Amino acid sequence: MRRTTIALVSSVLCLLTLTLSPGSALAEPLYHLLTTIPVPSSADNGQGGAFTTYDIAFFDGTTQLMYLADRSNASVDIFSATTNTFVGRVGGTGNLFVGIQPKPVNAATVNNDISGPDGVVVANFSGLQNLYAGDGNSTLKGFNLTSPNLLNPNSALAQLPGTPVVTGSAATDKRVDEMAFDPRDHLLLVANNAADPPFATLINTNTNTIIPNGKITFNGANADGHNAPNATGGIEQAVWDPSHGGRFFISIPQLNGSGPGGVAVLDISGNVTHVYDFGSASLGAFAACSPAGLALGANGKLMVGCGVASQSILLDPNANGGNGSTKAFPQVSGEDMVWFDPTTDRFFLAARLNPGGPVLGIIDGLTETFLENVRTTSGDHSVAVDPVSGEAFVPFGGSFGAATNSICPLGCIGVFVTPEPASLLLLGAGLVGLGGMAWRRKRRH
Repeated sequence: MRRTTIALVSSVLCLLTLTLSPGSALAEPLYHLLTTIPVPSSADNGQGGAFTTYDIAFFDGTTQLMYLADRSNASVDIFSATTNTFVGRVGGTGNLFVGIQPKPVNAATVNNDISGPDGVVVANFSGLQNLYAGDGNSTLKGFNLTSPNLLNPNSALAQLPGTPVVTGSAATDKRVDEMAFDPRDHLLLVANNAADPPFATLINTNTNTIIPNGKITFNGANADGHNAPNATGGIEQAVWDPSHGGRFFISIPQLNGSGPGGVAVLDISGNVTHVYDFGSASLGAFAACSPAGLALGANGKLMVGCGVASQSILLDPNANGGNGSTKAFPQVSGEDMVWFDPTTDRFFLAARLNPGGPVLGIIDGLTETFLENVRTTSGDHSVAVDPVSGEAFVPFGGSFGAATNSICPLGCIGVFVTPEPASLLLLGAGLVGLGGMAWRRKRRH
């Protein structure tokens, strides 16, 4: 009997070792859908109360709150990772944001280029907590997150002095989309990606004004002296990198009318100092990518979400004397948004156009290995991760036009988690306990 007990306990300990040790098959993260959060309707909802159309999501790790550009409700919605609930919204009444355009809303005629809100970011600096959101009429709106008037229906009273910032003509320059915040210099880089030609704007968030010569036009003409390339497919996500004296990276879906696109580097004055062209032989000569999502990892490398079904690309901008190197991940592609979680060193890729169906792709930024794809619903293209709980929030748009959603037909927020090591220890303890019970029973008999 003693040998049986020793063998059983040894087996359990071996199982726990395999389960908890780094690199083992059982230690790979197995993210699963924990719950969904309903999205209530606003007064400005143009979708019969449903949540169907949205854009960028942003997690503020200091508060564990996720901010989502919700076009269906013409608002920025706020969700908590501590309670997995809807907290409230900025806007949603009085047409503070333009919402889905044009009106009346029809799935066949929706124009994202003039709809809003679009890009969102939280800027925490000098004791301030501010929310910035781009809108479909070429304006950047700003709000004081500590204002008692922040939430609907009084959100207009919480707007920051100097906002909205007008970056261009509503008719021709369209939406203010993705953006990135420089907390050192208090600069915000925002993109009018649907303008022709596309342009970015640098904004001083101390005064909420455009800096001198702060418009960077991506048409290759260099009339503004910024040396920006000819971005014939628009411009997409930007990120801030505090290294190398501070710089911005921005995704370029297409360069000079053809090719897979690349990533441009800008200094804090808006000057383009380098362009990583993914069509070049030194960077892999990729046949297709159309860079969209972009996230900076802890090691200074960038995960590039390719907007077309092709691959995802990890770009090391510091390799080869600053000329860069790349690594391809063919397991997941077709992303709009990419998020990096500094706690787990993982990249999360919202791949709506992934071959075989939409997924949430997960890549380990430390080991640079693909971990898994988790199924999502049709058209899901945003993701943000709470660095405290590790929960990944993925908006599930409700059924709209050809897009269908069987999980929550009216739309919701999907919350994905991975099992905690403590759960595995409890499982092991339970197995040991069962083994002990079995041994005692045998002794009685």
